[in-house]
Amino acid sequence: MTAVILAGGKSSRMGSNKAFLKLKGKAFIERQIDLLREMFDEILISANTPSEYEYLNLPVFKDIYPEKGPLCGIYTSLVNSGSASTFMLACDMPFVESGLIKHLKSFTKEYDVVVPKSERGLEPLHAFYSKDCIDPIKKELDNNNLRIISFFPHVKVKVVELGSLTLPDSFKNSIKNLNTRDEYILSRDNNSISNNHCHYR
Repeated sequence: MTAVILAGGKSSRMGSNKAFLKLKGKAFIERQIDLLREMFDEILISANTPSEYEYLNLPVFKDIYPEKGPLCGIYTSLVNSGSASTFMLACDMPFVESGLIKHLKSFTKEYDVVVPKSERGLEPLHAFYSKDCIDPIKKELDNNNLRIISFFPHVKVKVVELGSLTLPDSFKNSIKNLNTRDEYILSRDNNSISNNHCHYR
């Protein structure tokens, strides 16, 4: 199975490329790769500046349609993925945990999209997508509907509620992301982060 790290964002609020911010001496993207290698046969990177990622020795794909946002990153990744179902992960989630990924993966045979939902909403940049999403996403891109969830009504979606009493609280840390310099400094200095997430609804 394939995992893709989505690193195509402009990181305007952070002021620098979030993928290369360091936590405990290692870049976010390097931490993610280390974890994903234990779980996936293939790892790809979705980024519009491939030269920055050459040192990682992984395939890097630029968006097929420029300036279409993360939905196009997902589309491009699915087109290039060698798997029926692909895990998509935003590069600004340095606390990703294998437990949640494995839980989501358990639903992939029955659904086209398996996405966690926190108290703030869906987390589509920490989710599984099947190849059957390609055509529905393409239609939304053609119509310039760039919300990530715009195609959800046209595929089978499994929403995994992270607030469920049956799931470990630690799963909530897996989908926390860092968007601003202040959040990063807090995380770096205290190994904890704020609850101000970036969500795509």
